[in-house]
Amino acid sequence: MRCYFHGSVITDNGYEKQKGMVSFAIPDIGVIFRSRWDGNLYECQYASLLSLLRFIETNSKLFKGKSVEILSDASVVIYQLTKKSFIFKSLEPYYRMVQTYKAKFAFKLNWIPDNENPANHGLSEIPPIRPSVEINYDIKQTGNDDVPRGGALPL
Repeated sequence: MRCYFHGSVITDNGYEKQKGMVSFAIPDIGVIFRSRWDGNLYECQYASLLSLLRFIETNSKLFKGKSVEILSDASVVIYQLTKKSFIFKSLEPYYRMVQTYKAKFAFKLNWIPDNENPANHGLSEIPPIRPSVEINYDIKQTGNDDVPRGGALPL
């Protein structure tokens, strides 16, 4: 099953922390996830990949018996993870977390051009189907009593 991730920042100011976005897409099951993230470009890209890996682990029934290929236009992150190249100290915790997931389940990582990454764009190309997945991120919220206080998000 092909899964895609993308992380971006408003303006790329090197390693300066700023407002960014993390996203992942799994077109085969109709899932697109997007959220804000504070960090530099590479932190946002790693956070996006880690969000995807957590989703895969949480919803392992959907991926059972299928090979998982993770694709992204995040060339530096893909290179660091596939070639074991130099990792900046600030990215080491992200890198180690990805390695933890690699020990839990098998997946391949590959680079794709930006224009082929549905996690970055292409929302209109994904059919508006109701996915049969449970998204469980153990959300803890306060305030409005109508809001779930943990467990699965209703789809």
